[in-house]
Amino acid sequence: MVTQELLNAAKLRVRKSQSNVLDEDIRQLAEVAVADLARIGVADKHLSACTDPLIKEAILTYVNANFGNNPEKERLMASYDMLLTKIKGGRYFDK
Repeated sequence: MVTQELLNAAKLRVRKSQSNVLDEDIRQLAEVAVADLARIGVADKHLSACTDPLIKEAILTYVNANFGNNPEKERLMASYDMLLTKIKGGRYFDK
């Protein structure tokens, strides 16, 4: 579940200051990123609050890459993939 704090950070990342119907699109993209992190095995305890800086950055990068028609999408998705690689090598999985 995406927290309001994470949603606010995502809105800031995509340079969106007004609240409107597009907020739901940002929330959905953040949810997809969280689901993708769960898919690779990141434990729920790291995803529930999204306070870990590496996890948070991965989610925000995913949102930024996929919100609207971002001309930097390819570069940002490469950054997202690199963050996933770093997360896979970390302490984010239940044993």
